[in-house]
Amino acid sequence: MIKDDKKIATFHSMLKNGDIELWYCAHCDVYELRYDVQFYTPDGLGDATALCSYDAGDYIQVGDMLTDAIELADTVLLERD
Repeated sequence: MIKDDKKIATFHSMLKNGDIELWYCAHCDVYELRYDVQFYTPDGLGDATALCSYDAGDYIQVGDMLTDAIELADTVLLERD
């Protein structure tokens, strides 16, 4: 992904920091879901951003991406992959 990526949509979540962002990279011709996750560390709870890419030319992957985004928006940050 490069600086010319375009944010296409936001899937809003009822959960704090739970929104899912959909980005498009024309250079690689991929869509990418960007979202926050939480995980346990020896120092306590940690936060990170997860990325999941989908081939923009594969209509099955595009459909899967939309389903994944909706499901992720309804999933608490600690249970997200």
